[in-house]
Amino acid sequence: MRDKTSSSEAAWQEELCAAALPDKRLVRRLQRLLDQLSAAPGKPIPAACGD
Repeated sequence: MRDKTSSSEAAWQEELCAAALPDKRLVRRLQRLLDQLSAAPGKPIPAACGD
């Protein structure tokens, strides 16, 4: 049986690779945002991000 977290993280990594952002800091920020949102799928964005 496959672990959902691993496949979800792999999907985010694919999305990050496809994002053509001009600055590595923006890629890190996007990754952090996606991690926060995927960790709390049923919560509103401010609650999921802690602010």
